[in-house]
Amino acid sequence: MRAELTALVDDLLAGSAGSGEVTLDDIGDALGTRAVSSEEIDAILDALEAAGRRIAEPEARDRVRDLRVVVAAARELTASLGRRPTTEEIASATKLAATDIRTALLLARVMGR
Repeated sequence: MRAELTALVDDLLAGSAGSGEVTLDDIGDALGTRAVSSEEIDAILDALEAAGRRIAEPEARDRVRDLRVVVAAARELTASLGRRPTTEEIASATKLAATDIRTALLLARVMGR
């Protein structure tokens, strides 16, 4: 894992020491605008889980609805662009914030585990 992502995981572990839980929002906020691959997201989730943290869904938004919207937009953009769309392209198409896009994609990863 890249050094910057290792530091990110360390920060998330330190911030969740009391609760034993890291939310998808926490991960999305920590990632910010960093470009990360799906393999790197898996590595982050694996590292957090290996340290005993539970990955939790945030409660405030309807994340399942966001996930459906994001997946549909990503599929449409992939077909029209002929490549994987960026987070910013999905955000533009869905009118969701980039952090909500990242959270939805993280949720998809967690649900696929």
